[in-house]
Amino acid sequence: MATTLHIPASEAGIDGDAGGEWELLMGKVRDWFSRGDLQQQLKQYSGPLKLLAGFVVLLLLLRIYAALLGAIESLPLVPGLLELAGVFWLSRFVLTRLVRSSDRQTLLASWRERWASFRGQP
Repeated sequence: MATTLHIPASEAGIDGDAGGEWELLMGKVRDWFSRGDLQQQLKQYSGPLKLLAGFVVLLLLLRIYAALLGAIESLPLVPGLLELAGVFWLSRFVLTRLVRSSDRQTLLASWRERWASFRGQP
């Protein structure tokens, strides 16, 4: 058994005045702009706004990257050739920089220096 209930929109708000959510929102926006401390509010919310903008940019970049990888993967033979090139590069890297102990120590020292530089440590 199914029934449909139809409730018409009321012309007056809860406390009797006319208006709805849109008028309430517009009233709050008008109050926000009429206070005149827009610069102060932008300073107050700059951290969360930057975080939100960074999140949106990161999301867009990940979507573009995923689309690019999907386009490359759809080409015949390309994924296999790229995997083969990766295996060749990794084997060459291991043979030239990880076989001898002195080369390993040099490589690890270089990585530690880069990490410290990235973190801003002297």
